[in-house]
Amino acid sequence: MAESLARFGRVIGQVALSLAAGIATGALLAAGYIHSSLGPGLVFEGLVEVSLFYGLAIAAFCVPLWLMLARLGRDSASAAAALGFVATAVFVSLTYAAGSHDRIALMTYTALPYGLCGAVAALVTWWVGRRLRRGRTPDATASDADSAG
Repeated sequence: MAESLARFGRVIGQVALSLAAGIATGALLAAGYIHSSLGPGLVFEGLVEVSLFYGLAIAAFCVPLWLMLARLGRDSASAAAALGFVATAVFVSLTYAAGSHDRIALMTYTALPYGLCGAVAALVTWWVGRRLRRGRTPDATASDADSAG
């Protein structure tokens, strides 16, 4: 029983590390894009913080969808990128429409750059998860090859 609890704890830790890497990547990319588009009048650290909260919300939405894709055997890099792109673009579009941004147009011109940030974040999450899984199970290398394309 103790061994299975320890294994469960390691798996949860690896999943958390994968999600943290992806969320941090997406937050830094989105904050960098907003800062470069709208100028130095915005505090970069504040943009990163807000982007982290957006990333957490998007990840909370994507994890159940990803689990369904994995159960169907569709947990590839391209599926991760597509899910990250669509989820981020939709989330940013919906929250922008509901928010009240007087001077700052968070969308700048389109949701496309944010979707690209989400796609990269999802790829980082997928990649880190695969690398951590290799150390967890001996047959993970074979399943990585199966789901890489």
